[in-house]
Amino acid sequence: MTDNKDEFTLYREKAIARQSEGVVQGFMDLMKQEGHLRSEDVKPSHSFWYWRPNNDFPPKSIRYPSDYDGSDRIHIVCTQTELKPSEQKKLVKAWCEALPSLDAVEYVWFSSRTTQELFDAVCDMKSLKGLYIKWSGITSIDNIVKAKGLKYLHIGSSPSLAPLDPLAQLPNLEWLELENIRACSDLSFAKKLTGLKGLSIAGDGNSIKYLKAKTLEPLTALQNLYWLSLYTLLVEQDGLAPLAQLKKLKYLFISNKYKMEDIAALAGARPDMECDLFKPVSGALNLVTCKKCGEKKMVLPTGKGKPWMCQVCDTKKIEKHTHQFNEIANSYSNGS
Repeated sequence: MTDNKDEFTLYREKAIARQSEGVVQGFMDLMKQEGHLRSEDVKPSHSFWYWRPNNDFPPKSIRYPSDYDGSDRIHIVCTQTELKPSEQKKLVKAWCEALPSLDAVEYVWFSSRTTQELFDAVCDMKSLKGLYIKWSGITSIDNIVKAKGLKYLHIGSSPSLAPLDPLAQLPNLEWLELENIRACSDLSFAKKLTGLKGLSIAGDGNSIKYLKAKTLEPLTALQNLYWLSLYTLLVEQDGLAPLAQLKKLKYLFISNKYKMEDIAALAGARPDMECDLFKPVSGALNLVTCKKCGEKKMVLPTGKGKPWMCQVCDTKKIEKHTHQFNEIANSYSNGS
C-alpha cells in the first residue's frame, strides 16, 4: 500500500480546513450558553446530554421530594425501588404533586423508569428547559405542549410512545434525542422541527436492535441541524443521500451498516462534514489477530457486510477497496 494521499483525501482535507468558523462557533455557543452546567472540556462532537457528574450534570440522584436542595437541576430515581407497592405508589404520587411547584428547576433527569403520571407532571413545570428520560412506560407526550420553554429533550427506550407530532408545538426545541421508539420509523414528524441543532434517532442500543425508517428525506427540512446521530438506525430508501442537503451539518454519527457506495457518495458530496466512516478503511485494531500471519494489523473496510482485512495478507484487497471508495467519492465531489 502507498502512503501517498490520493486526490480525494487531499480535497477533503482542504475542504475541512476551509470549513465555516461560524458553524463551529455556533455549536460551541449552544454548548456553552448554559455554561454553569458544562465542564471546561466541551467538545463539539459531544451530545448536549453528555454526562459530567463531576460538574453536577446530572447532580446526585435523590428519591424523595424532601431531598431536593433548591438548585436549578434535579436527578430523580423514584421507581424500581425495594419499597412495597403501596409505598412505591405513594412516592410517585408525591413527586407528581411536587414537580409542578418546583419553579427554580430548569433541568430534570429521570434515571429509573418514568411513568406516564411522572411525565405529565414534569411537563407542568414552569421553568423547564431540559428533560432527560432514561427509559419509560409513557405512551403519550400530549402534555409536553405545556412545556413551551423546553430546549433539550432526551427520551430513552419508550417503544409504545406515539404519536410524536406534539413535539412540533415546542417553539424553543433545539436538541432532541429519541431512542427505541417504534414511531420513529416514520420520520415525517421531524419536518416541523426546523429549530433543531442536534438530533439523535436510535433503535435499541442495549440489545443492538436496529430501527428501520423508510427514508431520511424528512430530515432535509432541518436546515439548522449541525449534529446528527443515527446509530442503530437503518433506512429502506434513498440511503444517506438526503443528508447531503443539510448545509450546516457538521457532525454525523452512523453505523457501518450502510452500503459502501452510499457512504462514499456522501463523503464526496460533503467533504466538510465529519464522520468516522468517511474513509475507505478503519485504523488498525490491535485487539484482532490475523488467522493467517498472526499479526495484529486488521482493518475493517467501510460498508455493510465487508469482512475484516489484514494489512499484511490482504494488501491488494485493501488497495482495491480503497480505490473503489475514492473513485465514488471523487465522482460526487464538486472539485476544490
